[in-house]
Amino acid sequence: MLPTTSIELREADRPEVYRLPRAVAVGLVTAGIASVAPTFGTDEYQVSGVRKVGVVRIAGHTVWIRPKTPVRRLFALLGYARSGSSIWTSDDVGYEEDEELVPALAHAFVRQASRALTGGPLRGYVTREEALPLMRGRWRIGDQLTRRGGQPLPVEVSFDDYVEDIPENQLVLTAALLLLRLPGVPADVVGSLRRMVRVLAAVTALPVGARLPTVRRDRRNARYTAVLELARLVLSGSSIDQRSGSVIGTGFLVDMWSVFEDFVSVALSEAFEPYGGELVSQYQTTLDVGGLVKIAPDLVWRVDGQVQACIDVKYKIEKGGQYPNADLYQMAAYCQRFGLRAGHLVYAAGAEGLPAVRLLGGISVQRSAVELDAPLLVIFEQFASVARSVALKHRANCPGRVGTFALELASDP
Repeated sequence: MLPTTSIELREADRPEVYRLPRAVAVGLVTAGIASVAPTFGTDEYQVSGVRKVGVVRIAGHTVWIRPKTPVRRLFALLGYARSGSSIWTSDDVGYEEDEELVPALAHAFVRQASRALTGGPLRGYVTREEALPLMRGRWRIGDQLTRRGGQPLPVEVSFDDYVEDIPENQLVLTAALLLLRLPGVPADVVGSLRRMVRVLAAVTALPVGARLPTVRRDRRNARYTAVLELARLVLSGSSIDQRSGSVIGTGFLVDMWSVFEDFVSVALSEAFEPYGGELVSQYQTTLDVGGLVKIAPDLVWRVDGQVQACIDVKYKIEKGGQYPNADLYQMAAYCQRFGLRAGHLVYAAGAEGLPAVRLLGGISVQRSAVELDAPLLVIFEQFASVARSVALKHRANCPGRVGTFALELASDP
């Protein structure tokens, strides 16, 4: 049961009418969560363009935004988008099918953090520079002369210390502290998070807005693999800090369009591997001769340095049986720029077996719709089909080319 001060919205492109306090309606627009327009009804607003999911506090109200995609599937998409594999299995996350995103995330984080911290926090060597009353490590002579004016004590030294205050623990601690501030975290999880903070008492939390440290995976920190991915997910969510005079409070929001695009990028990259070349995300180039009109297709497939295919990803659904014409205009421009005869659009939902659109000028736009609630193996087979189709067309256009991907194609049924 949601508390009486909670407001529930649903992820949707199409406008829906909700009864909202005015301050909440203003906050949704201010935070860029949705487009809001008043109606003729009292405290009724038309809300559209809701592509973030999660929870946020606005004007003293807890606003829940439920995803169209089941939470269990959303975790699978996030896992593949972040690592190229399923880093969280159903046993790892430990939540019920009908839970909200934040409680599910909190349960998953606590479960993985508890496993990682079994036996105590990880330790590692950290280089420190300090002024000490005795010699330790390496003497920093330059600093001794400039800071101490030739005085023998204290001694400016640098040394390696074996401590718990390392990036792995800093990420876990900072994520735990953020979860403690979020609305909707279950009471049993709050207790576990507080115990975790006490265990990591010797660790320094990362400053708000600081760039997250890079952690290289190795045998030493292997037990932290899953919890570090979850910690990065918690910290990369669109958290909103309370500002003086503002109605917007702390929250955790995930951009669904970004999740979908990242998932498609990783899955298609794997699908194209047998055919060689490289799949490049957000390929930066220009459309005009003067180099002023910038474009960035979501994905391009390059072989021997040349763009051989262009794929654009759209997190939207069809309206009245059709997709926006603007998507076709955009793809036509991309194809013209790269000298391609065909382009590809991948949508997050829609009818199966979409026909290709043949444009004047000889350009064909292939369209695919991915049903996110379908089994992952079915989704991956769709991407494999797209890659196979693109590679076959490339082989037909380049009959003399030989190489790894050509050999693979020769054995395709």
